[in-house]
Amino acid sequence: MKKIVCLLLALALSIAVFAGCGGNNNSSSGNPPSNTSGGENSGTQVSESGVDISSKAKLVMWTPGTAPRDLQRISGKLNEMTQRDLNATLEWNMYVDVQKLNLLLTSGEHIDVIYAANYQNYAVYAAKDAFLPLDDLVPKVSPALQEYVSTEMWDATRVGGKVYMVPCMWEEWVPYGFLWREDLRKKYNLPEISDLESIEAYMQGIKDNEPDMQVTGEMVSTYGSLGSHFTTWEFLDRQYKWADFRVPYGLYIDYEDPTKVINWWETEEFRNDMKMFKRWADAGYWSRSALANTETKQNAFEAGKIACDLAFNAPSGYANLVSRVAASHPDWELGWQPHYRVKQLATPNHATQNGMAVPASAEYPERGIMLLEKLILDEEYYRTSQYGVLGEDYDISEDGYYVAVGEPSSAGFPREAGDLWSTRNEDFMLYPETTAKVLKELNDEFRTYTRPNIWTGFAEDTTPYQTEKAALANVITQYLPPIQAGLVSDVDAEIDNLLEKAKVAGLDKIREEYTKQWLAYVEEHGLAK
Repeated sequence: MKKIVCLLLALALSIAVFAGCGGNNNSSSGNPPSNTSGGENSGTQVSESGVDISSKAKLVMWTPGTAPRDLQRISGKLNEMTQRDLNATLEWNMYVDVQKLNLLLTSGEHIDVIYAANYQNYAVYAAKDAFLPLDDLVPKVSPALQEYVSTEMWDATRVGGKVYMVPCMWEEWVPYGFLWREDLRKKYNLPEISDLESIEAYMQGIKDNEPDMQVTGEMVSTYGSLGSHFTTWEFLDRQYKWADFRVPYGLYIDYEDPTKVINWWETEEFRNDMKMFKRWADAGYWSRSALANTETKQNAFEAGKIACDLAFNAPSGYANLVSRVAASHPDWELGWQPHYRVKQLATPNHATQNGMAVPASAEYPERGIMLLEKLILDEEYYRTSQYGVLGEDYDISEDGYYVAVGEPSSAGFPREAGDLWSTRNEDFMLYPETTAKVLKELNDEFRTYTRPNIWTGFAEDTTPYQTEKAALANVITQYLPPIQAGLVSDVDAEIDNLLEKAKVAGLDKIREEYTKQWLAYVEEHGLAK
């Protein structure tokens, strides 16, 4: 009996010793503890920054765009990593429109990290406490992420003095530009693309010589929370030096003199621009049913259904398109004239153009920040989330270029298919060889005439006219796109009707308050000429 008691005591002591060792997970190696079983943990797990991650967590992430076919497969690979490193599963979802974004942020649904951007009303949501402030959270949870983002970029994201997003540190220009099939231009001996007249000649040449092809695939799009617009509007950025062509409420802010705020809808230039679009619509350059078009211009272009895009977006988008077309349509040639080039003014992305925020509904805000650190600063996470699985979705050439595995048409997770623009890190980025060369050439050009982005740091406070803004958005959605599409019989009469309805909705009050806020911003930041 004494021997049995001694053995039991020794066994109990051994269990206690091993339990004590297992509970001390903050090891001298500095590596966070692992738990890949998905079961319950024994003892306390602590991250490198001292965050308790003992309890199992479910992280939910939302990014914009249409989900690629194999999003869940790639999400599953990331899920394995987050269980290993963060003791958390990961659910990765994507949304298509801003109405869905608004619902996500106002419903209280569990979301731990979500894409945030100025063009998706980052400042508005931040001011309404839809996001958690990160001033204390990021330094506490991720000193590495705090150091990675520059002080200037942190400061540029502030709304009401507080930081609400982790901004992307990758320098990027995102101009719209005219995209066309250069092989078709040459085939029909059309003028080289240089100015408005040559663009019109190209479109008419396609109309005359390619009867089975639509010239362009313009459509209704939604920008921010101010209703809808027709995408011809984006073409006008080439001919105006406004602070940003997306200034709302029918206003024009002059880049050369930011104190100059013009009621653009009420100018003769606006009427002439809309009459130009009517002329193009009457010529049949886009479908008479374009207001109901749901196929994206990029998809239609790559499928050979349209011959140009009046406002194709971003050098990186064009560079990627060139690479894809080289593989899928080797007989094609492409051309792209960025609007920056026409007006010799390039403005790089503002800090708030692409970022990630932690919603107020987050259940695991600390681990949400830890996830962002991994997606941005960890090469394994970065390349999996951006490119998929090495050997299955992509390979890397001897020269360090991205190489897609299989045919582009069958790719389940093409390059950057998850639209995680907000986590781009140049240290880990991979490009196809053609993309890399085209993008470098364009970015080198933009640097020769780049100037500060004076617009997108402005955080509008809609509180004084929230009711009027909602009413105006309804007016814009109903009356503006048909005018921009040229699908009206009398442009002047329809513009008069738009202005009448807009003023009843409160346009004058909105403009007055908005202008007052803008001019205060200009004075605060010393932007007046």
